[in-house]
Order: sequence, then C-alpha cells, then structure tokens
Amino acid sequence: TPEECQTVAEGCHRPLTRFEPIFPSPAGGMKLNKIKEMRNTFGDDTVFLIGGNLLEQGPDLEADARMFLHAAGRDRPYCLARELSSMSSAIAKEDLAASKDMEQLSSYIVESDVVAPSIAHVESVASNVRRRVLKYTLSNNGGYLSQACSSAETLATLYLRALKLGPSVAEPVPGPFRGSPGPGIESITGERFNGNPADLSLDRLIFSPVHYALVLYSLLVEIGRLDERAFDDYNVDGSTIELIGAEHSPGHAVTAGSLAQALSQAAGIGYARKLKNATGRVVVFMSDGEFQEGQTWEAVQALVNLKINLVVVVDVNEQQCDGEMKQVCDVGDLARKLRAFGADAKQVDGHDISEIEMAVRKRSDLPSFVLCSTNPCQGIPLLKNRAPRLHYVRFKNVEEKREFEHVLASMNHEVDSCGDNSGENMSVVATNNISKAQFVSQKKSPASETSRGEFSEVVAKEVDLVKRPHREHLFEWMKLHPTAIVVTADLTSSCEADLARDRLPKQYLSLGMAEQNMMSFCGGLARENFTPWIHTFGVFCTRRPFDQLAMSVGVPNLNVKILGFLPGLTTPGGVTHQAIDDVALCRSIPNIRVLECGDATEVMSVLDVAQGIKGPVYVRMLRGEVPRLFPSYSPMKFATVRVLSDGNDVCLITTGICTEEAIKARALITSSGVQIRHLH
Repeated sequence: TPEECQTVAEGCHRPLTRFEPIFPSPAGGMKLNKIKEMRNTFGDDTVFLIGGNLLEQGPDLEADARMFLHAAGRDRPYCLARELSSMSSAIAKEDLAASKDMEQLSSYIVESDVVAPSIAHVESVASNVRRRVLKYTLSNNGGYLSQACSSAETLATLYLRALKLGPSVAEPVPGPFRGSPGPGIESITGERFNGNPADLSLDRLIFSPVHYALVLYSLLVEIGRLDERAFDDYNVDGSTIELIGAEHSPGHAVTAGSLAQALSQAAGIGYARKLKNATGRVVVFMSDGEFQEGQTWEAVQALVNLKINLVVVVDVNEQQCDGEMKQVCDVGDLARKLRAFGADAKQVDGHDISEIEMAVRKRSDLPSFVLCSTNPCQGIPLLKNRAPRLHYVRFKNVEEKREFEHVLASMNHEVDSCGDNSGENMSVVATNNISKAQFVSQKKSPASETSRGEFSEVVAKEVDLVKRPHREHLFEWMKLHPTAIVVTADLTSSCEADLARDRLPKQYLSLGMAEQNMMSFCGGLARENFTPWIHTFGVFCTRRPFDQLAMSVGVPNLNVKILGFLPGLTTPGGVTHQAIDDVALCRSIPNIRVLECGDATEVMSVLDVAQGIKGPVYVRMLRGEVPRLFPSYSPMKFATVRVLSDGNDVCLITTGICTEEAIKARALITSSGVQIRHLH
C-alpha cells in the first residue's frame, strides 16, 4: 500500500518518488517493460519496494521471480521482511523449477528495515578511502597504497551493502595497547567496531590480509565507526592503530599477520556458530597471494568436508611483495581449483558494487569464494610507473613524492567540487559507556588457579600397569562437559580418542593430516566459547604448527587444550616423532601452561586440572600401558609438588616418565647412606 511504502521510505531517509501498483498481466507474468522503463526514468539508484505477497498473484511464479530480480537493476530489491513467510506457501504449491527460482530469489532479499546506501554513495566512500590512504602514505613516506586501490570498492560494499553488521560497541578513539591477553589483561578485539561478536544474528567479518590495515581504518573513519583522531596514534609505539593490524586493532577479529591463519580460524568460528544455529554468516576477506600458502588449502579441505558455508571474498589483484604473482609463483586458475575441492567459486569485477554485492549475498550450502578481479592502480594510475613493485610504496625521491602530492590535491579538489557526503565529517556516536581510562592497562599479579605448595605422597611399593587409562576416562569426562570438542589429526585411535569418537560423535572432529589448519581452527572454536581438546603426537602439535600455536592460540590467550602424546623418548619412532623440544617451544609462547603426567592417576586427573586453567594448556600425555605410582585418591593438583621422599643431602626433582626411573634409582642411592629429598 502507499502507506506502507511511505513508512519504509521515511525510515530509510529516502524520498518516496512514486507509488505504482503493478499487477500480473492477463496472460500471466509481470510487466517487465514497465519496470525497465521506471528504472531508466529514475536511474540506477532507485530502490524498488516490492511486497512479497505480490509474487503469489501471478499464475507464472517463475516469471514473477525473474521480474523481481530484474526490477532492481544494479540496485538490490527490497522486500518487506514481515511478508517473507507468505512466500514459502507459494513455493510449496509450485513445481521444482519454480521452487529453485524462488530459492535463488530469497538469496537477494533484504531482511532488515533499512535500505542500503546507494551505489553512488558506496563509490564515493571507496574514492575517499583511497584519498585518505594516499594522504597517510605521503605523511609517513610509505604505505600500502596499491591495496587501497584494489580493495576499496570490495570493502566498502561489504560494510555498506552486503553484510549485516551491528552498530559499533567500541570506543571511537581506541585506547593504548594493553598488552597481550593473559592474567590481568582481558582480551578485547577490534571486531567490536563491527558490532557485538556474540550476537548470532549478525554477520562476522574476519579480516585476513592485515597489511591492508590502513585501508580498513580509513573505511571505518569514512563510515563513522572510527573517529579520525585515532589516526594521531597510527603506527605509534604502544598504539592499537598498528601498521600491520592485529586482533586488538579496529575492525580486526583475529591475529593474522602470518598469512592464511585467518581462514582456518574463521572455519572454526563458522563451525561453532553452525552448532549454535546462528543466522548470521561468517565472511572472510583475504588476498589472492594467500593461496600460495599450504594452510589455505588445508582450510578449504576442512570447509568442504565439514560443510561450513563460509563466504570468502578474495582481492585478486595478482600482486605480492616480490612483484606480479605470475612471475613469482603463479597460483593458476583459482576458481577451477576451488571447484575441484568441492567449493563454490564465482569471479566478479572487484570494482563493480552490484556484482560484488550480489555474489556475496547469494546463499549457498557450500563454502563460497567470491574472486574479485581488481586493479592495483585503480583510481591512482600514477602507480603504474612503479610496476611491478607495488606491494609497499616508499617514495624514491622528492620528485616522485611531489607527483603523488599533485594526485592527492586533485582528489581533494574533486571532493570539494562534488561535496563530500562520504562520511568524513560524519559525527561519531559512542555506543557504549566505556571510558578511555578503562582501556589503559592496569596489570594485576597473575591469579593462581590453585594455591601453590607441596604435599607428601605415598608411593605404591608395587607398581600396577593400567591399560589405556585415558581412553575410557576421556569418554566419561566428555559426557559431563558438553562444550568440549575432541579434535584429532588422523591419529584418533593412536591417541585413545576412538571411544569418544564412536559414542559422542557430536563432540568429535577429525581434520585430517593438516595440523596447521587444525591449530588455527581450534582457535576459532575457542573464540565461540567451545573448548577444543586437540589429540595428536607432541611433535605434531608443537614443532610442526609452531607459528599457528603462537599466533592463533597462545598470544590471544584462547582456551585451547592440547594433548601431546609420545613425549620425550617414549617412542622408537626416531627424531621425527620424539618430542624433546616441546616444553621449550611451549614455554617460549605467552600464556601457555605446560602440564606433564607421570602416572595413570595423573592421566586420569589432568583433564580436570587443564579445564580449571583459563587459557591454553599443553599436556605431555601418556598412552598405552601406564604405571600407577600414586593412589587414585591423590589426583594431580596444579602448581603443587608431590614430596616422594625427604632428606638433607640431595634434592632430586623429576617429572613425567623420569619419576618412575628416579624412584628405582633412589632406592639404590639411599642404601649407600645418601639422604634424598625427591620432588615430583
């Protein structure tokens, strides 16, 4: 009705230009020419308000669906959300072909009561992002300028038209860097600039190529989510507005400077939200160079196998640090490779707002890759003179810098002439009451999970061997912890997780022989408040994925529990399987606590200890036949020493499998009169 249209238009701050009732023609279908004529009259920025019930009036539903898609031209259609339910009845009445058309149609329906900004506005924002990045490149005598040229339209489209994001819940001028998350320092990510990450109805944007950070900051300023004053701290020591973004930087959800890890983390987030029945999507923005990383393909494999329907938007600018990708390491036909893996892949013009939006908004049961072909010199053709070295622009001399200053002056003149409605002068509204002072680090002394100390232990005189103690105990323990998920890397039975796999399939994941992806994936699960329990050999969860262990788990202080089997020299597998450096590796990473089991009693109590520690834990785990040295009523206690014998001559400190050997040696030594204080 005219009244409905007027209400919607007022809510969107758009004028209602015309009310035109359109009914099915007597022969069926819609008056396509009338729609086309109206679009030509009012321009591509016209938003058509079309009631969903209109689609049920014509006898030819398939033609109706085509009309609905056609009506919007380059701008997306708008359907009143409350009428969506009525459309489902029409689908049920029609044949399969029409049903498929309607399914495709529903991918493009706007579900909110706010019409997106016009294409012209998005293009203006993209131009201003380039202008702002050029400005800071000049003032800092260097910057990632070509990335702004290639990605401005893509990112502006995501924020302004394609994604369902909430209002910012972050301070518009971020406080200083508080330090890596850990005891006394809460984890606060820059994703809060995109809305509340815990809101399952909102889309989540995971930003992977963090050297594009200046582009993202500039966009957030242009659309009013970040105050321009934040740039006063750009690339300054102690600031969150970093040159290479991290998870505490505005707009960033994860730490991804080691490329390809963000996709794996997003896969974990997507899987967790799938378990929660979230309606919001997980969307990843990444660069084409990341497809040279093996972990990217490990992640694609997992996405397809687990049916995680992420949307991955790729800036295909065909550039990398050393020059053109074709000359450095050509990745070939990405779309064909992705489809071969079982994913959906669509190639679009990365500077065409409408193409990007339609591809991103389209729903699919498969992981969907939108490959945006872009020009690294778009909007600043002077950059071509620097080809093929476009990755980072540092001016060679005064003359070259002056040429780019002329380009900036020209861009500023265009804005002055056209009027800047992009948001540069937009007022910024704080959406929470957090004071800036609260962001300043107030470091506290680490709170111990339990009181530290020691207790005297009675060691069994006769040692019993317990067969596979972890296997049964893990299964029983998992039943009591529904948010725990066992994750393996093709070593399920070897790590005694097969019983949990068989009887608790909803709490089990196998990610195959892809440990780097597994580690980042589990970081994503932890961000959604699941607790992943990684089961693999010690070398394969420390040495092989060390970078992922540090960046995706340790530094962000995520609640990932890692059980490393075959510690030390407990295997004849040789150097590839003997974990003799795992403790040193884990201790070199912030926040990771290391636990080691010395007998069957500790194997069967270490899960509770690890669960009680907030943050990442690495456990040196025993398998197979394990001796019981300590009574079953005397479980492991965190940061508490067992005193196995007392004496004043020698203090002997052991851990893990060395304790059993030391007990045997101690008996021989004490028989010669040497008194030993033995601590485990």
